[in-house]
Amino acid sequence: MEMVRGFCRYYAIHRQVYESFNISFDKFGRTSTPEQTEVCQAIFNRLLENNWLSENTMQQLCCDTCTRFLADRLVEGTCPTQACDYTSARGDQCENCGKLLNPIELKDPKCKACKLTPQIRDTNHLFPGTAFAEG
Repeated sequence: MEMVRGFCRYYAIHRQVYESFNISFDKFGRTSTPEQTEVCQAIFNRLLENNWLSENTMQQLCCDTCTRFLADRLVEGTCPTQACDYTSARGDQCENCGKLLNPIELKDPKCKACKLTPQIRDTNHLFPGTAFAEG
């Protein structure tokens, strides 16, 4: 029952955020459903067909041991802020000083799964282009 209350609380928070941006919130669901996959693929294909995507290279931490690129939450290290130097900063934010981080900024980054040092690698990503933003 406690888990259901938690979901209900998050639903209310999400609904309030979306309403503040004038985004309708018709259905609360999971990203792993076939319906969600169909919607995402339709949006992606429309962006692709209209040439609204551009490919850019960015740097990301990659763990050779785990053989994967690491999401922000899978990296921990020392906060790069001199006055802080918190040793358990996450890849997205330092819980000690509150600074938002890019994982490659961390000093002595470690993969949270295997505790080894990941490598910085170039990786290509698709982003909505300026034509998409203009309308």
